[in-house]
Amino acid sequence: MTATEALINAPEFTVTELSSALRRTVEDAYGHVRVRGEITGFRGAHASGHCYFALKDDGAKIEAVI
Repeated sequence: MTATEALINAPEFTVTELSSALRRTVEDAYGHVRVRGEITGFRGAHASGHCYFALKDDGAKIEAVI
């Protein structure tokens, strides 16, 4: 199977389906989660009321919206 064929055959999820699956996975594996990191790239509050930023440490970065 080529890389293109693999992409064509990859399942498609709605944003809601993917978000729910990720939430269940994290909660099942870790229960309640607290994350420690540096806030970078803070942008907000926008007209929508959302704030955008990233949490990062030496090895990874997680984009976030609140």
